[in-house]
Amino acid sequence: MFGAPSLAMSQSAPSGPPGECSTRKTGLAVGEALGVNLFVNRLDAWVLGEETQRVNFESWARNLRLGWEWDENGFLTNMWAHPLHGGQYFNAGRVNCLSYWGSVPLAFLGSWTWEYFGEINRPSLNDFFMTSLGGIALGEMSHRLVATIRDEQATGSKRITREVLAMLLNPVEGVTRLFRGDWKRVGPNPPGHDPGLFTVQLKAGLRGVEQDSTGLCTSCPTLVIDIGYGDPLGVDFAEPFDVFTVHVQVSPDGGGLNALEAAGRLYQVDLTAPDAGRRHALAVTQRYDYRNFTGAYAFGSQSIEVGVLSRFPLPKRYRLDTKLAGDLVVMGAVDLPNGGVGERSYDFGPGAGVTVEFSIWRGTKRFVSLRNRAEYLHTVSGIRADHLVTFSEFELMVPLGRRIGIGASGDVNTRTSGYGTDPRDTRQVTEGRVFLTWTIDP
Repeated sequence: MFGAPSLAMSQSAPSGPPGECSTRKTGLAVGEALGVNLFVNRLDAWVLGEETQRVNFESWARNLRLGWEWDENGFLTNMWAHPLHGGQYFNAGRVNCLSYWGSVPLAFLGSWTWEYFGEINRPSLNDFFMTSLGGIALGEMSHRLVATIRDEQATGSKRITREVLAMLLNPVEGVTRLFRGDWKRVGPNPPGHDPGLFTVQLKAGLRGVEQDSTGLCTSCPTLVIDIGYGDPLGVDFAEPFDVFTVHVQVSPDGGGLNALEAAGRLYQVDLTAPDAGRRHALAVTQRYDYRNFTGAYAFGSQSIEVGVLSRFPLPKRYRLDTKLAGDLVVMGAVDLPNGGVGERSYDFGPGAGVTVEFSIWRGTKRFVSLRNRAEYLHTVSGIRADHLVTFSEFELMVPLGRRIGIGASGDVNTRTSGYGTDPRDTRQVTEGRVFLTWTIDP
């Protein structure tokens, strides 16, 4: 279940930049962002033999003359691989001491130059949006997560192991630090090493899926990872993504990557006093969504959300956290039979949505959570259509100790697509999970 982070609630918890930088290296950051493109292009062309990467002056001139189009790449490539690539552009700035906002242009620069000069194909408009916006969100979160993994005070194999793990999650930062000699440099850890409020929850269990009463997966092994960084009503806003959540679901026999959802706080203002019994705040959040309901449909989007977060005290130290929010989808995609363009089986378009969430907590433990979300997309590339996608999710967890617990959850997900005067096409996916939980709370 993707919702509020399972974190300790403390007004005095430290919040600050994930790392300490003394000198901004803007030129080096730009060079590294462009170097990512050069490396990937030459790797594809010389090692992998990809003909589309054998660029030349003629292909560059043609791309500049013809301009944008909508490509036909697969859903996983456009909605997941491209944002991961964009995160490397963004983190070329972060590792060279640029701020979040200072690194944002690098995501757009890297994506734009790849689209025009990295391939012989015409530049893809959907790739530009997905790589840039998704790269910003995933890039900043990976930048902060690797700061918690590294240990600047460690030495020997422990130090190298942590640096390698961090590099796997954030290659650009890891390689840059390796060449700078940071892997062996011993010193104090930056503030981002211990963000104060940080939890990783692993949920391992079985997943059952039904699509329109037709069984797709009756007992697929499933791993869910929920990451909570910061508490939106426990820590004052300081900078973008000082609070974020990540939800990942993987089922090896049930479609592979089923979900990757991430949301980071861009700005927040309190609507009540910090010490009020009932808390309310207005938050602006950047969202990244990827969902793949195997055999039914897939959904992905880049969006900006604005909503009211509230916290209400309950008896015996329990509390109720709620969220009511609306969002604007800059670019979204819905997978459907006979949709898309050419070999692409999904539609692209902007849209809007609304989310309502409730969760009951006691201390750092969440017992019950409920989320209802609806997203509307209007096709601008693909079959002329309007899509309404809804997600209803319920989760119950019972702690058995400080770190372990058991839980169960259920989802009902629908997509309704209208094609002018043609009959509406409706798909429904019902999913249930039972799992054991293990919480890592550094």
